Amino acid sequence: MTRKTLELSVALFMLITGVILTSAVPGIRFGSRGSVPVYSSYVRGHDQMNNNGMASHSAKVGDDRVKLEEQPGVNCKVPHAPGATYVIYINWDGFAYRYYEWANSPSGPGTPVLNYLASRGALFTDAHNGFPGTTVPMQTSIVTGAWPAVHGNTHLYYDPLENVVKQMNRENPSETIAEVVAKSGLSSASVQQFALEGRGTWVDDPRHLYVQPSGSWHNRVAEAIKILKQEGVKTGDGQRVIVPEIPRFLAIYADDLDATGHNPGISYGFSLALNYEAWKANLIRKLVYMDSGLGLLVDALSDLGILDQTAIILTSDHGMSHFKGETSLPDVLETLGALGYTAEILSAGEKASPRTDIVLVGGDLSLQFYFRWDVTVREYNEIVEALQGKPYFGGYMSLHELAKAGAHPNLGSLVIWAEPPYHFGPSDLLLRVGGQHNSGDRSSRQVFMLLSGAGIRQGIVVDKPAAIIDVAPTISHLLGVRQPSDSMGRVLEEAIAAH
Repeated sequence: MTRKTLELSVALFMLITGVILTSAVPGIRFGSRGSVPVYSSYVRGHDQMNNNGMASHSAKVGDDRVKLEEQPGVNCKVPHAPGATYVIYINWDGFAYRYYEWANSPSGPGTPVLNYLASRGALFTDAHNGFPGTTVPMQTSIVTGAWPAVHGNTHLYYDPLENVVKQMNRENPSETIAEVVAKSGLSSASVQQFALEGRGTWVDDPRHLYVQPSGSWHNRVAEAIKILKQEGVKTGDGQRVIVPEIPRFLAIYADDLDATGHNPGISYGFSLALNYEAWKANLIRKLVYMDSGLGLLVDALSDLGILDQTAIILTSDHGMSHFKGETSLPDVLETLGALGYTAEILSAGEKASPRTDIVLVGGDLSLQFYFRWDVTVREYNEIVEALQGKPYFGGYMSLHELAKAGAHPNLGSLVIWAEPPYHFGPSDLLLRVGGQHNSGDRSSRQVFMLLSGAGIRQGIVVDKPAAIIDVAPTISHLLGVRQPSDSMGRVLEEAIAAH
């Protein structure tokens, strides 16, 4: 069987599988009813959208050493604070701002719950993440209010002293917003927000509870609603616990959009798009599904009578850039070779050979450069100029620019990224569209950000630049507690209501 025949066979198999799986579940129709207003009204009690069979990947639960006994619920009356009595921080992993624009275009299905919350708050159109734009470093940046240069988590890097590429997990020496809340004597809870597991919320502390229900966004919303209603929820070891009061700070994390954007096929939640338009349509459908689950949360807050006392902050760690076709990595290596350098791309745990001049780390959408000699300004500029002339070259950040952006020094002396749909993957991607976010392209860096409810100005659109590290300081302001000790961000004062 020839390679072309094999590829066509595999593509046909994936397409048939996708049709079978998606047809088993009713989809969301995209009507031609025209434009949905930016601030359309939200109708309470809407029907729950189907998740198209999307699963979600999650890490295993951490420390579950303590057995918990069921505790009686106590509905604690809390005086209304100047900012907000309750703050709910929601993170939809991989939520690019443009998804919201797509869904609310004239031909889009709309996002009524997001729009309702926007009518009660501030929608940011120019919010961005940092470097590297990967999940753990950016989730850590949000909860600490600091960039990787401060909190230290930079995901993947080359260690020249040990001559090996290292991959970080959840390392974070900086204080989190949940730790501040706990030290301030306020109650809290986290539903799957892993950056707060053991860092201000714990599986064995009902007053500062961490739970990890896994599954889809709707599943995690259901768990959050149980916590808010002081109903029993299960911890990591299967024990049932009831929080002693409505948490003053609640974090909820979901990665449905991230899975859809990566479009891996039959892994990390089924998602299959063979071209860009199908990929885009899948993301819009998924966002509408997420919106419906958000409505269930809003309904629950209303039922409890605390909607007007609650501030909701919804944002993301990164966006998503699509890619497809032949990899441009061989041309990068050839271009560097033509300049007289031996370059080698390495993965986690791999070592560079003695003759390697430039170690490349990353792949898919970006490459981190590590020079194994004292590179001169002339040599540095020569390398950049040689790559800038390539059609796949999307942009770069120099060592100085990376430092200014808050990147950790271990990220490299130079970072380049591909112009979508080009990529630097280890192999060609011919059967489907891929999605990744380790890029400096706006599609990966511009994230959704919305502040709504108590303590927030109503019905405004903020075009002023904002960063994800501004979330923790703003939560601190709304709850009336100090900022995390290493916070570099600012309070988003343009969105704060006058007292």
